[in-house]
Amino acid sequence: MAKRKVHMPYNRFKVWLKDNGLTYAAISELLGITPTSVMLKINGQSDFLLSEVQLIKSTYNISDDIFFVRDVA
Repeated sequence: MAKRKVHMPYNRFKVWLKDNGLTYAAISELLGITPTSVMLKINGQSDFLLSEVQLIKSTYNISDDIFFVRDVA
């Protein structure tokens, strides 16, 4: 049975990780969680905590756009 999605996958973040040569293991070490937990969060089966997003953003100097899609009306 497939796991239910909590949110859309963070595809922009996935691409950014690949483009910058970073792995789920590197992010898991930064956040103090397992690589599996990072994978679940990125793939939409769990949520990032706001504090985790802020830590990633400040460590790697990336913008909100990696995590948050803004509606253009």
